This record gives sequence, structure tokens and C-alpha cells, in this order.
Amino acid sequence: MSYRYEIIPVRGHYEVYDADGRFICSADTRSEALQELDAA
Repeated sequence: MSYRYEIIPVRGHYEVYDADGRFICSADTRSEALQELDAA
């Protein structure tokens, strides 16, 4: 199954939302955001 998400840069950090627009997490870097997605 493929999980869809969007990583959006916001004022110096990144926010991650699922395909329905629900907030998942926030991170300092895009790489950190991807690591948090992998851990979830």
C-alpha cells in the first residue's frame, strides 16, 4: 500500500500532512521529516 503525504516548507521548518490534509509532524529539515515518516 502506498501512503501519500505532502511536505511543506513553513518559515524555516517543514510540516508534513497526509493526503486528507491532517497534520502528521513538523521537522527542522526535509530529511528529518522523512525520518519521522519512516518511524511512524
